[in-house]
Amino acid sequence: MKKKNVILLGASLESDNKGVNALGIGAITLISNTWDATINLLCLGDGVSKSITVKVKQKEVVVRINYFSKNDIKRSIIEAYKYKLFNRKPTSKISLLINSQDIAYDINEGDSFSDIYGLKRILRHFSDSKLMLLWKKPLIFLPQTIGPFNTFLGQKLGGHIIKKLDKLYVRDTKAFEFIDKLRKEKTLAIDMAVYMTPKEVDFEVASNTIGINVNGLMYLKNYKSMEGKYDNYVELLTVIVNKIITSNYKVLLIPHTYNKNTPNVEDDLEAIKLFLNDNKYDSNKISFLNEDYDAQELKYVISQTEFFIGSRMHSCIAALSTSVPTIGLAYSYKFEGTFKMFKQQNNVYNVSEIKKTEIEVLSDNILKKINLRENTKLDLIKENTRELLKLQS
Repeated sequence: MKKKNVILLGASLESDNKGVNALGIGAITLISNTWDATINLLCLGDGVSKSITVKVKQKEVVVRINYFSKNDIKRSIIEAYKYKLFNRKPTSKISLLINSQDIAYDINEGDSFSDIYGLKRILRHFSDSKLMLLWKKPLIFLPQTIGPFNTFLGQKLGGHIIKKLDKLYVRDTKAFEFIDKLRKEKTLAIDMAVYMTPKEVDFEVASNTIGINVNGLMYLKNYKSMEGKYDNYVELLTVIVNKIITSNYKVLLIPHTYNKNTPNVEDDLEAIKLFLNDNKYDSNKISFLNEDYDAQELKYVISQTEFFIGSRMHSCIAALSTSVPTIGLAYSYKFEGTFKMFKQQNNVYNVSEIKKTEIEVLSDNILKKINLRENTKLDLIKENTRELLKLQS
């Protein structure tokens, strides 16, 4: 196996969003499977650079996390142009780091190479990619959602980078038409979080337990862009939990984007606490996870449940990839592509703007699937025999 210095972009190992961390660990897993690699993460922030050890399969990988500001990135872009035009050597820390690397991989936070999150987000990730290309580093996009690009600027920026990639992996087919118009080859691959190894923790999940991820984004509705979309999510959740409990199952509520000590505006744990405060359940029938576990630890807890219902996509991936029968209560089209790769696309329900009149039928369907979970589990076990993806350079 060749030795490589690798820079990883658009990833995090410390985010409150454990799905983003799962993507980062999955990417590290695939890179380590391809190269004998020294891995450097390039992160936006003012923290002190440090090393973190990540357990990948049967080995431990040391990853260096390097923090830089937006001004640092701008300075490096300017230095790249000065080098190109005047052969002036770079002096900034970020430019020297990039020039010491052999290859760059970019995750773009899984779905942020798009303009649906606004101009700032696409400019942020465009800058990372453009910086690598200016310094003439081979750039590969790891499996992710590309687009959609609904604006002229988004299409131009996105198209400019995509055409110059050395390799493009995608995890769903939604952007195929856009990519094909650019005459760019792409490889369809499963979400990288599938390859993340669970890490056992001292948390006992009782038998006959149904795991439910409560999505704080949908529950708390703290973003103006969410107005009206998830008004019936709380009622849907209540009906589902009530039916599960009355059917003699136990329920474990599991957060996946959260921080116990410093909750964020879409914090799943805060949503869970509100839900339990508003619904007085017997503590023998329903419980919740109240510790700050990392992505690998959460995957282990989820793997111990009989059945899983998730509203965060990567909580669902943690279940599907450990052969736990799963229902996705989707807020985005990205759920469908991922579930399809497990041949479970019929277990995705789009609950954006769900009507009150639809809740009873949907909750009944979910209960039926819980009762038929054994056959689904056997199907998932077959699907989870896939080999670890070997990245192409």
